[in-house]
Amino acid sequence: MIFNYEPTDTFLIYGEAHWCSYQNDTLCIFEPKEKGAGPPKTFSRKEIGFLRGSNHWRYVPGPRTYERLKKAAKSGSKALQDAHPEDQDAALFAYMECMNLEAFRNAGAISLTVKSLKSKWNEIVGAFLEQEATRNLGNGPRRGGSKLPEQRKPHAASTLLKLYRRLRQSNYDPGVLVPHYRTGKERSLGFCDQTEDFIRRFVKASINREDPYANAIAKDTRDAIFAENERRSKNGEKLLGVPSVRTIERRIEWLDPFEVAVLRHGIDKARMDHAVSSGGLDLLYPLERVEIDEWEGDVRVKFKQLGIWDSLPQDIRNDVPDGRKWIYVAIDCATRCILAMSVCSQPNSDAARRILGQIVKDKTDLARLAGAEGTWDFFGTPHLICTDTGSAFRSNMFILAVNTLGSIILFPPVKIPELRSRVERLFGTMARIIMPLLPGRTFSNPMARGDYPSEERTVLTDNDLTRILTIWVVDHYHQQPHRGLPGAQSPASRWKELVDKYDVTEPPDLNTRRVALGYEFVRTPSKQGVVLFSNHYDCKELMKYRQIHKGKPVRIRIDPDNIGAVSVEIDRVWYQANALNGEEIEGLSMDHWTRVVRELRQRNSAEAELTLPQRNRAIQKVRKIVDDARDLGGLVDPEYTAERLDYLANNLCARLIFNHPDTPPMSGEDVPFGRKIEPIYPTEPDIHSPVTEQIQPNSGDEEEWKLEE
Repeated sequence: MIFNYEPTDTFLIYGEAHWCSYQNDTLCIFEPKEKGAGPPKTFSRKEIGFLRGSNHWRYVPGPRTYERLKKAAKSGSKALQDAHPEDQDAALFAYMECMNLEAFRNAGAISLTVKSLKSKWNEIVGAFLEQEATRNLGNGPRRGGSKLPEQRKPHAASTLLKLYRRLRQSNYDPGVLVPHYRTGKERSLGFCDQTEDFIRRFVKASINREDPYANAIAKDTRDAIFAENERRSKNGEKLLGVPSVRTIERRIEWLDPFEVAVLRHGIDKARMDHAVSSGGLDLLYPLERVEIDEWEGDVRVKFKQLGIWDSLPQDIRNDVPDGRKWIYVAIDCATRCILAMSVCSQPNSDAARRILGQIVKDKTDLARLAGAEGTWDFFGTPHLICTDTGSAFRSNMFILAVNTLGSIILFPPVKIPELRSRVERLFGTMARIIMPLLPGRTFSNPMARGDYPSEERTVLTDNDLTRILTIWVVDHYHQQPHRGLPGAQSPASRWKELVDKYDVTEPPDLNTRRVALGYEFVRTPSKQGVVLFSNHYDCKELMKYRQIHKGKPVRIRIDPDNIGAVSVEIDRVWYQANALNGEEIEGLSMDHWTRVVRELRQRNSAEAELTLPQRNRAIQKVRKIVDDARDLGGLVDPEYTAERLDYLANNLCARLIFNHPDTPPMSGEDVPFGRKIEPIYPTEPDIHSPVTEQIQPNSGDEEEWKLEE
């Protein structure tokens, strides 16, 4: 795909700043920004594609690029990224408060006045605290008696209203909510959580198709509380508070009108009564709005991610567990092009964050590995990303990643899938077209399934499902006429037309993507930089930091898809630190590096320090195996998490160091800098030269010292 560059854009090519002086469909000419820095560089569009995926290319958009995309995020995105971690947490907490407030406003429960907020304040705070209690807990089960993370106190009604108005004026950029100071006073719900929960559950259970009056439900609820307190009194448990009938009626009034309509009249009538029609979204250019969602596919597959699957006996294959897989998809709303797709075992924020990495990079190579004939070069920097309020998208990690990439995240109102109609429609298309062709289909409901033996027909694996979906997306879906596009264009044709007309913003460089999407570690720098997964990383900024702050740790982030470099935070700025002697590991993924380390562990189990040639031979061996296997690592979700990477660093790579020479190689043919100068020794002693005193080596009486000290 071709990107058009502005003269104000900056390109760091091999560490030197350039600007694009000429461009056409086949090549670009880059002039150095500093006079005398060297001749211009000419690259073809294909060469730029290779550079974009390496650590030698960095793109810094200029002001004219942001002016062309008027709605692009500006100062706010930078404000959240550079803020103190405590200020980031406070801003994201306030952002989720505002999103919770917007959900009540969209439901018609409140208006934007302090009086209206106070009338519904208990319900607003109750819904927010219930959501906040599980937002950042992760996905695994919690141990009994484990402590919940400390929760912040919600803002007051007037303060929350000011924050919400400021957020709307900034086009929903959470960076404007970074506080200068943090205050707040928790508002009481009036009754304990157990009482409120009991009232809520009993009221919902009492609402039915018979449509009883609210007064009757309130009286029944109060009688149920008396009965519950009588039982608790006998068991010595804490008694519930007993509200008045009018208080319970107010709790009923605060219930979601759509949810009450579903309980009383059914889902179809409720959707009809509460439907919203706005004539569709008015979108101009690609990546203006991207929708991301997750879907549990209607097919059972084998839970297999092993390279020895083909060599396993049939009886062992039959014992491999199977089940339904989750499919993550990102779709461009203006062109209906699928920008990212991944298959994983369960929904989680790590899988959602890796979907963002696919949006900003070319996926043609992955499509070819899957067997597709077409290209999958739909990528760039999205302006607005819309998701539902699932736990994978509401975590601080995901919101901060979107903001660091220069995009805005928005949560459309819940229970209204029409506001995410593009991605919801795509899942319906997949369920209607591709799923009926696969063995082991589970169907959408038991009635539609009938007596179909899904478990017995389960024969596909993770790789099989990924290849099938990729080929369908690249060679079928993107090339077929789409009824939702003008003139029934295909998504690929619509993308090309809009790109030629409006352009697309260049994707973030590898360093920015690593800061946004990478996994964080804390390391203390040494003389050879920082050590992570047995590799040394260093840069000149880290050298200066080590001289001034000796012994102090730094934050580093690594991308599991390319461990050739890491990002190091120094004075709130992230710098790229390349691997020492890292030519062999440039572009190497964490999955492949794990195989390399295991290979070295097996062959050198008793050695803790190995040489670089040993490492490089193992890397070349693994690369050959991977090339022969044509692994789909970019589409099959490796399910990396911070805990898993930390385990690999502390166990598999523990105490394994590669010996880096202290002096550069001295080869007559290839010297890293300058020209090698050989000393000249006279064949016979010069009798005319003055006699010099021979310098004796250190006798050991004085303490040895080094230049670094």
